[in-house]
Amino acid sequence: MKKPTLLASLLLMAAPCVFAQETSKKIKDIQNESSLAPSTVKVDGRVREWEGFQAYNKSTHLYYTLANDDKNLYLVIKTSDLTTNAKITAGGITLSINTAGKKKEQDAYSLTYPIIPRSMGRPPGMATMSGGGAGGARIVNITVGGPGGSPGGAASGPDSAMVKAMHDRVINGAKEIKVSGFKDIQDSMIAIYNDYKIKAAIDYDKDNAFVYELAVPLKLMGLEAGDGKELAYNIKLNGLQLNFRMPEGGDGPPGGGFGGPGGGMRVMSFGGPGGGGPGRGGIDFQDLTSPNGFWGQYTLAKKQ
Repeated sequence: MKKPTLLASLLLMAAPCVFAQETSKKIKDIQNESSLAPSTVKVDGRVREWEGFQAYNKSTHLYYTLANDDKNLYLVIKTSDLTTNAKITAGGITLSINTAGKKKEQDAYSLTYPIIPRSMGRPPGMATMSGGGAGGARIVNITVGGPGGSPGGAASGPDSAMVKAMHDRVINGAKEIKVSGFKDIQDSMIAIYNDYKIKAAIDYDKDNAFVYELAVPLKLMGLEAGDGKELAYNIKLNGLQLNFRMPEGGDGPPGGGFGGPGGGMRVMSFGGPGGGGPGRGGIDFQDLTSPNGFWGQYTLAKKQ
């Protein structure tokens, strides 16, 4: 049986089910302070030991904490935003650490996770259709949700079993980390279970919020806790990269029928027949395909 593309899986993830957004406390947009990791820290995709987050970045919709102990630098993230969830699944989160304190990706240590395979199992209720004309024209028509949605309204969402099945596919597919800048690591892709003691995990909490944890040994970056060195860090959502250009001033994918010779067309529908059209149903398609991130400063903490 032909498996659907990653895009189909992403849209199921972004179907308009209810995500409980964590109440935004009065915390900073970007963390620039040191933070000691809890002594009970465990990289397992759960955040029980963290007791809240240091910052909430509005541009990326990420709650996050950067922290360290004597051995590792940790990044912990949580988000309930639908588009952000899909965006992370599409292209992962890239953490870049510039140990010279410069806000430049050049000469920085970089880790991208999760890396989800392009092909995933077909979820129930998911339909895909592709075809091509002369010169490789292509249409992918994706429908999420069942019939009966109100015209121009939101699509009917998947049931809890379908959402759990999709979450399991994403978690089980996230087995690799893309790395660069580490002189002791020759490969650009490593397994989440590796000899370098880099650890990564994702999960979903009881409210279907996405949770991410990453631990990077300080010694791999030539660092030592409490040395007073200021680091520059960048957290970036890479998003979904497609082969067509968005129309100027448009807020959704290009519509229409099959492309002409040499064209490359993708059409997406959120919701079943009679449901919402492209760009509706809780996902911002333009944001999904647009990488974005932010820089911050961090000084390694040391236990007293």
